[in-house]
Amino acid sequence: MKRNGLSRREFLRASAAAAAAGAAGSFVLQGCARQETEIEPYRTDETLGGERFSYCGVCSANCAMIGHVAAGRLVQLRGNPDDQVGRGKLCVKGYSAIKDLYDPDRLKYPMMRTEARKGPGIDPKWVKVSWEEALQTTADGFNDAIESHGPETVAFFSRGHDWMNRLRDAIGTPNHLMHHSTCFTTHTAVWRACLGMGNRPFMLDIARAKYLLSFGWDMPSKAKNMSARDYVAALSDGAKSVVVDPRLTVTGTMADEWIPIKPGTDLAFMLAMIRIIVNEELYDAELVESTTYGLDRLRAQVQDYTPQWASGITGIDAAVITRVAREFATTRPALIPNHKRDAGGPNYSNSWRAAHCMVILNAMVGAIDHPGGQIVPRRPYLKPFNAVFPPPEFPKPRTERIDGFEKHPIVGPTRRGDFSTVTDALLTGKPYPIKAALFRKHNVLAFPDATRFVEALKKIDFIAVCDVWPSEMVQMADVVFPEPYFLETSGFGDRDYHEFYPQIALRQPMVPPLYDTRGYGGIISGIADAMGLGHIFEGVSSSTLWDEQLKAMGTSWQELNNSPNGLWSDEKPFVPTTEFKTPSGKIELYSTVFEEHGYDPLPLWQEKRELPSDQYPFYMLISRPPMHKMSQTQNNELMAQTYLENAVIMNRDRARQLGLEQGRQVYVESRAGRIRLKLQLEEGIRPDCVCIEHGFGHWSPSLSIAHQKGANEGDLIPHLSIEEMVALKDPGAGACMTDFCVSVRSA
Repeated sequence: MKRNGLSRREFLRASAAAAAAGAAGSFVLQGCARQETEIEPYRTDETLGGERFSYCGVCSANCAMIGHVAAGRLVQLRGNPDDQVGRGKLCVKGYSAIKDLYDPDRLKYPMMRTEARKGPGIDPKWVKVSWEEALQTTADGFNDAIESHGPETVAFFSRGHDWMNRLRDAIGTPNHLMHHSTCFTTHTAVWRACLGMGNRPFMLDIARAKYLLSFGWDMPSKAKNMSARDYVAALSDGAKSVVVDPRLTVTGTMADEWIPIKPGTDLAFMLAMIRIIVNEELYDAELVESTTYGLDRLRAQVQDYTPQWASGITGIDAAVITRVAREFATTRPALIPNHKRDAGGPNYSNSWRAAHCMVILNAMVGAIDHPGGQIVPRRPYLKPFNAVFPPPEFPKPRTERIDGFEKHPIVGPTRRGDFSTVTDALLTGKPYPIKAALFRKHNVLAFPDATRFVEALKKIDFIAVCDVWPSEMVQMADVVFPEPYFLETSGFGDRDYHEFYPQIALRQPMVPPLYDTRGYGGIISGIADAMGLGHIFEGVSSSTLWDEQLKAMGTSWQELNNSPNGLWSDEKPFVPTTEFKTPSGKIELYSTVFEEHGYDPLPLWQEKRELPSDQYPFYMLISRPPMHKMSQTQNNELMAQTYLENAVIMNRDRARQLGLEQGRQVYVESRAGRIRLKLQLEEGIRPDCVCIEHGFGHWSPSLSIAHQKGANEGDLIPHLSIEEMVALKDPGAGACMTDFCVSVRSA
């Protein structure tokens, strides 16, 4: 395949060279400082020097890194060559973490609000306070809510954390929410039902695959380190890549074939593939017989899903669907990679069914826990927090949550919550009001219908926020707790996203904390103590937890800390999983768990929720630029030099038909809201689609670089009421992040 006159081999060689240049790391630190601002560290140690081990905290891949410190200042980061995730390299986000560490806009000390009004354009009139005052004020806010309205009126918006989980349980609130309904909860539901697996994505053995079929999977474009490098490695080794996506991404430009499918119809394409593979018996008969359940029922179910039927829905020729199905089934190892917000992620009301199809297709070609496929991470055993520190007896929380997440029996037990329904619940006060809340590193821009969510936050009497940067959520806070950046902290973590064998990476502080910050565990235990709940953390410490966890693995903190490469590994031969924690003990193509809970046990065709109309003629797509992590890195001056603001990406020919030109300001409007952005024209996007990249539109004036750059596409995403969410009958309670349409007109 030729790309602009380059052969595939030449193109890959050029791509690899570009990646190597991007990985050099040191050049990016020169000549980029904001000259008008001098950093005044809270404390420093000029004697600190040499090398330190850590692992990246920008994204969840946690690539191990080595830092070089000179005269108490971190001057270089590079990948740890013995790490099985990064293998000696970092992505652009990891290399740029030095600039985040030394960002002068960072939160530096506890603060309290003195202005009662809240919202964009309102100065909180912060005052610096002591840690004691900040902790006591937060404790008082929580206790007032509990005593006046009940423990359920306190909510935590945070990723799971051992210390926070214990305070939550001691209070007795059911309301713990995190972002997964906007991220990968539809995959979670399918993995739990069909595979008996937990809550996180499988890792991908992309490098050994010979056929990669991507339905919206786009991690190479997002600079996800292990995915991008393994994708290039697979293509260099002769693998064929087919990308099914409404927009031509970087992943697509490197592929052998790009198939511009109609948004939200991947399910139809996959159902037709399943029919072809089953009817022509192209599946791995031995593995399907020994490791799967329900093939006969699946065969009967898919007979109406012909390639011709799928063609009418997807806009893709039936011959193409047929050819791709046969290639996928007969070129092994074959893999449909998935990760979070692909076609099976929480984008559409039918996404969970697409996620189910992905499991079925991968299972039929032996791509589940076999080389070149989706791999179950070989994680080390980490002794649980409650096993090290047995908890006292806690009150039983109220069953009913504010977001209705308990109404979803498969994902409800994860307690991860629903960002889509919480806005309506906060505004209406139903089933009960939230009077106090703690947010940690979950920004306003992450919520659907973000403008309305800001109004919902005003209904909460007291808000505490833990963060590193002065985000929009911080602007809505009554008390702000500054946390250290990950490069100032210690600990260890496993290789969850890319773990062929158990391995943990050491985290040493690259430098002492620059400001008057505290770790999240210390903040939580301080709040508990001020609330009169200090006993729940008696004898609890990170050092004891780490000692017990490492001892259970046959090592120790001292041994890990003295490791010559900052890693502990337990390399073992790879043995595929043959038993799964499902009722049948097999991969359930026909899910008895779905059936038990009233969901379709096999994937059926379902239209997406919203289609183009005269009022809103364009499908909406959302992407993320490779140099940014969601809405967290827009204030990084290096990243801002490469991508300062987002734009409305639109098909060039369609724009010309509407009289719209490159760079023109346009309004994009949905039934939820309207934003204004510049227009960016491309050939590689369907004429009936527009795309906006996430993470921009910051309105916090304390983010000196990111402030008012671009716009937040979340203002266009409709929220859902609990009743609407339940009516969708989605076991994953996905937020339907792109299941809406928009209009575009000149501003």
